[in-house]
Amino acid sequence: MDVEEQVPADLDTLRELIVKRYDSLSGRLQQVADFVMAQPMLVAVETMATIAEQANVPLSTLSRFSNAMGYSGFSSMQSLFRDQYLNRPRDYLERVKKARETEEVSQDSPMAIFQDFGQANIEAMEQLQMSVSPQKLERAVSLLDGAETIYIQGMRRAYPVAFYLWYALMKSDNNVVLLDDHGGMLSPMTRRMNEKDVLITVTFSPYAPETSSLIDTAFEKKVPIVAITDNQMTSQGSKMEVCFEVQEGEIMGFRSLSSSLYLAQTLAVSLMCQEVKDS
Repeated sequence: MDVEEQVPADLDTLRELIVKRYDSLSGRLQQVADFVMAQPMLVAVETMATIAEQANVPLSTLSRFSNAMGYSGFSSMQSLFRDQYLNRPRDYLERVKKARETEEVSQDSPMAIFQDFGQANIEAMEQLQMSVSPQKLERAVSLLDGAETIYIQGMRRAYPVAFYLWYALMKSDNNVVLLDDHGGMLSPMTRRMNEKDVLITVTFSPYAPETSSLIDTAFEKKVPIVAITDNQMTSQGSKMEVCFEVQEGEIMGFRSLSSSLYLAQTLAVSLMCQEVKDS
């Protein structure tokens, strides 16, 4: 680890470090990185032996990975996962599950689907509450507060989140631009984008090529990027100044947007509150 880098003290910071250093890791260490990013709950609750078995690596590789991230041992790194996940609130969710199991309703009835989506969204938002650190939220709001222009972009399923952010921030004192490719205007709209601005991008798998291209353009222009996405380990993850990883609830192949909108609402209102402080 570089001298200037501090050992991550929270899971958010650790995940960012993993993304930043991923390409420099050996194949075995990348295997561990993939596992801990994809299965944080298992890392929190399982033994080192079980984690090594599930990640399909030797025990020594877990230790080497921890050392590569700056920790003296695996248990030191694992404590970050335990702090974040073992105190997860469960009472309300368990009550919902119990009620769902005891009711005599058809699995595909409107009421059953209503309850299933509600349960999935509750669980997704609980997950988001535990995975987002105060430091990450504050850094994102600080970037937005200091931007000359806030550019916002999202395609297809991500568009409602981007549109909501634009709508909410239009009520603020910020210069806000909603980017889209109608009439081939995406390139002209971003021509003046520079390092004094901020790009908020919302992107989910399968990632729109227009969004990927925009991220590359912003990175080349040294524009800070605040991303709301479903996988921080994408090939472009290291280009993002702040990356919020959101796992939405999903029922019968239909993924929700509740958690992403919850996060978008938080950013918009927090920025407006910051403006009041600054005035």
